[in-house]
Amino acid sequence: MKEELLTSVFMRIKGRLRLTARRIVGDDAVDDALQDAFVRLWSRRSDFESEHAVEGVAVTTVKNICIDSLRRDTVRRHDDIDDNPSVASVTDDYYERQEQGELYGEVTDLIERQLSERDRRILYLRDRDGWEMEDIAHEMGISEANVRVILSRSRKTIRQIYQKRKL
Repeated sequence: MKEELLTSVFMRIKGRLRLTARRIVGDDAVDDALQDAFVRLWSRRSDFESEHAVEGVAVTTVKNICIDSLRRDTVRRHDDIDDNPSVASVTDDYYERQEQGELYGEVTDLIERQLSERDRRILYLRDRDGWEMEDIAHEMGISEANVRVILSRSRKTIRQIYQKRKL
């Protein structure tokens, strides 16, 4: 019974997990991260009592696996650079990811300070967690059209504020 719960929930949120992993490690390691996460969750399948518990642990597990992967890659890259100076371009990718992380942090801070709780939740459900419009509308108790309008206005607001800050 718990095997079915784990499998069904994991398959249902696989798209969200894929997006989460892709944001952290890029396209190359997404499938490996998801497979590792499922194996880890499978070994703990008897611990899960609800779908909500599986979802939370799955997202956290995928994030942790991706972060561990980045850390391992960083250590390997550092070792490679010491041995071979021609590998310096690999560290450029690392710094580019760091800059993207800083940009993500700035935008997240703007979202937290400038949007209402409802608008922020809708934006996160769609862009961070990969939910479908229909699911967001059902979750929030509003129409799909209203979800689209809120997303559009929220994105526009954040974009305008960010652009003003950078000028």
